[in-house]
Amino acid sequence: MEQKQTILVIGLGRFGISICEELVESGQYVIAADLDKEAVEKISPLVDFCAQLDATDEDLLVKIGAKEADIAVVAIGSSIEASILITTILRGLGIPRVISRARTPLHAKALARVGAHKVVFPERDMGRKLADLLVHPWLSTFSPVPGYGFLVGEMKALPSMLDKPLAELDFQNRYNGILLLLERDGERFLPRPGSLIREGDRLLVAGMEEDIEKLIEKKERETNGENGG
Repeated sequence: MEQKQTILVIGLGRFGISICEELVESGQYVIAADLDKEAVEKISPLVDFCAQLDATDEDLLVKIGAKEADIAVVAIGSSIEASILITTILRGLGIPRVISRARTPLHAKALARVGAHKVVFPERDMGRKLADLLVHPWLSTFSPVPGYGFLVGEMKALPSMLDKPLAELDFQNRYNGILLLLERDGERFLPRPGSLIREGDRLLVAGMEEDIEKLIEKKERETNGENGG
């Protein structure tokens, strides 16, 4: 997020609290709400404003500033009925973007029908992410670029790259990726056509997941002494 936004988070379980923590860390104005007193007291010192209330009451949501929110997150996981009703109310208040948590596919369909702009499955998504990391450990050093299908991350230079200028490597055409930065001895610098890759260099690269995976596999083959091609 490039500018400070007002974000309303309803539901302060582990998922909701985690969202609040990340939003505060990124400098957003966070309003948090939950019916549970202990949850509210726990998050209160962290966020900009926190309230103990029944979020199915539209008047109470208006009083805590829901209408001024740029984004609302319905993070409730305990009551499907409440999450659907709250999502309906938030959409009726004209909040530009409402994101709701779903527990089941049927729940997700209901949330979409009442107007949720985006529906998320935290447990399912985390399970998939963990499975990917178990099968592809290299993914831990890469992050997705939202909305573009790209990954960005760091990797060691391939042995076949060493002592060659970037112009000769023709990185983009050869590896179907983009070399963004070079890191050497703890310092980063923009790569130039005449820059040489040295042993120990780390590369900040971007590309589609399948292309990054091929590049990592090539590095492993070369590192293990197989023919780099």
